[in-house]
Amino acid sequence: MLTLLAIALPITIALRAGATVYPLVESWHGEGFFDGFTFPVETYDNTTNGDTFWATPANTSLLYTTSSGTTILKVDNSTFVPYLEKRFAPKLLSKSAYDIGTVWVFDAVHLPYGCSVWPAFWTQGPSWPAGGEIDIVEGINLQATNMIALHTSGASSCTIPTTSPSSFSGTVSYPNCDNSQNYGSGCTVYDTNTNSYGREFAEAGGGVYVAEFARDGIRIWFMTRSAIPDAIQVNATQIDTSSLGTPVAEYPSTSCDIASLFGPQTLTINIALCGDYAGLPSELEKTCPALVGDATCYTTYVINDGSTTYSQAYFEINYVNVYSSNPSSVTTISPSGPSTSATSTTASTSAAGTREGGATRPEQQLLLVAAGSLMSLFLFW
Repeated sequence: MLTLLAIALPITIALRAGATVYPLVESWHGEGFFDGFTFPVETYDNTTNGDTFWATPANTSLLYTTSSGTTILKVDNSTFVPYLEKRFAPKLLSKSAYDIGTVWVFDAVHLPYGCSVWPAFWTQGPSWPAGGEIDIVEGINLQATNMIALHTSGASSCTIPTTSPSSFSGTVSYPNCDNSQNYGSGCTVYDTNTNSYGREFAEAGGGVYVAEFARDGIRIWFMTRSAIPDAIQVNATQIDTSSLGTPVAEYPSTSCDIASLFGPQTLTINIALCGDYAGLPSELEKTCPALVGDATCYTTYVINDGSTTYSQAYFEINYVNVYSSNPSSVTTISPSGPSTSATSTTASTSAAGTREGGATRPEQQLLLVAAGSLMSLFLFW
């Protein structure tokens, strides 16, 4: 674990339009990974009608660090669950909240997948959906590629442009981010790279997701393991998003009022089971066997023995790094975290999952170097 909020570092920032170099402020990995997170106050998934009890620190078989230093967050696949009971699964909330000017880097070896499984790596504002939501990694069941989405609520509009998709590589599923539209699906983009999720993600050795929460736009990149640049490492003290190439998804401020729709974001990592999205028969049966008779997602997968169903339902994480152009904006939040009313997906049969979050990038930076003195950096927003 590494926290750099109080450490001043000499940073050189390129003075070019639309480019920002963000210094490292937090790094969570190895034995210190859990130091950056807290657990939800609620004991079960009361936001998606899912069938999980949230794991606690006492569930050491579900939350642990391996001998190689990776972090495991997994669904309980060793307990017999009787009818009307739920299955234990992980949910972590960051102890910090991150404002505009933040970049999250998430390096994972394995992502959860399987019938009824609904994982996400996402951010949420303080009063969902008013504070916004950013879904960085999300999938359901045996889905082949990653889903990315924003969720907003407010007088200002937020859409993803569909007329000029050349600025990003993903496929737009629905362009309106307003959570009151399209059954709350958010403005969803699907990655076209099958290495971005599921079995192929694991077979490729995992990869890295980078999410930029900037004033001029929210952008998300994915790099499979073999394509990760040398500049993106657990010990990287800064990140230059201008060097990352074409993002999978981009939500520019020209069509989304990021500053007014997104508040400070809490990072969330969880695995839900069934629920309003993964458990919908119309969604479940797209990639999993058809339900038989009166069977439901819950009765088919969650109860009884889960050893086979949930053998792949785990995160294996190398690290989570947080970079910020404004370290003083990174704040400690209450142990209870943000409002727990956020729903991680939609009840629509055509909708994608949801979470909360936002992105901003400083639009101008000025570096003044005085002879014989230390470098001074001024950021104008």
